[in-house]
Amino acid sequence: MAIPFPVISEGTRVKIVQGPFPQDPALTGRTGVVVASTEYSMNNIGVVLDGENAPRFFAPQELEPTQALALPPERQAAKRLRALP
Repeated sequence: MAIPFPVISEGTRVKIVQGPFPQDPALTGRTGVVVASTEYSMNNIGVVLDGENAPRFFAPQELEPTQALALPPERQAAKRLRALP
């Protein structure tokens, strides 16, 4: 059994691309920020598009990350440590 994790973390800026599901053609190419991404709903990622207030939900294949958030300092320090046996 694998441990699921969100494909795109919250706070990441994304661009909408054409995916396997039908969508409004006016959405393709727009940008926004991921506001809802959990391991419980892996196929629904909530994105607030620029100029809008309400989130829209997309499949991970329909989103292209453009700018990811930097890791917190404690996570960056942990990556530099040696793995424990």
